[in-house]
Amino acid sequence: MNKKNYLFLRALIVSLIIIFFTISQIINLIYFAKSFDLIIIDGIFTLIIAILIMEIVLKLIKTKEKQLESQIEQLTEAYQYIGQVNRKIDALLELDISALDRSKKRSIHESSTNIFNQLINLTHAQAGLLYFKPPIDFKFFKSKAKHPELKKTLELFSNSEIKGFKYSQNENNSEFFQSLCPNSILLKKLDFVTKPIYMHDKDVGIMVLAFKKNHYLEDRDFNIIRVYSFYLALNYTFKPDFSIYQP
Repeated sequence: MNKKNYLFLRALIVSLIIIFFTISQIINLIYFAKSFDLIIIDGIFTLIIAILIMEIVLKLIKTKEKQLESQIEQLTEAYQYIGQVNRKIDALLELDISALDRSKKRSIHESSTNIFNQLINLTHAQAGLLYFKPPIDFKFFKSKAKHPELKKTLELFSNSEIKGFKYSQNENNSEFFQSLCPNSILLKKLDFVTKPIYMHDKDVGIMVLAFKKNHYLEDRDFNIIRVYSFYLALNYTFKPDFSIYQP
């Protein structure tokens, strides 16, 4: 209930009280010969009590409305959260091993690009760089953010022989990114995640993702990045031909 409605409700209640009081006092005056002094005292007392009761009732209504709004907001957030989880689950279910089939005549470059694009969309990253080391020596960059130094910065990260999963919001990794990033403005605007791509302990490449500053990444987001890293490693090193098993 908005402020205008509250004012209208107050005015309505006060009007009803005045009407009821006036009628009752007219009856007292005519039939019970009540004095004007007593009528005025009763009127003031009745009005004060009525206003107090009205304010208490309106306060209770307002409190209940706030509780209801809070519950609706929590429910909306819960549905949004469930929707995000479902979309991420759907995306993971789409990681079909048949996508690795050479018989589909898709190059490693094309299939890797498709996989990495899906990861960028799934995690709502602002930009991403995928780099595979020689002999493939393939690099793919995608960005929604417009910053002239962004690609150069991601390439710098990809060439730095990073070991292990690193996240710029992690206190243990912040100095690492500050030492590598030549443009401190980017670190104020974006958060970065780097994930080397391993296959049988061999470092075959790296993924670098950039997110809006303070974009909340959950453990499941990091796990999804790890899953896609493994899938890219499979795509890099394991491209069997399944056509002989197809009718």
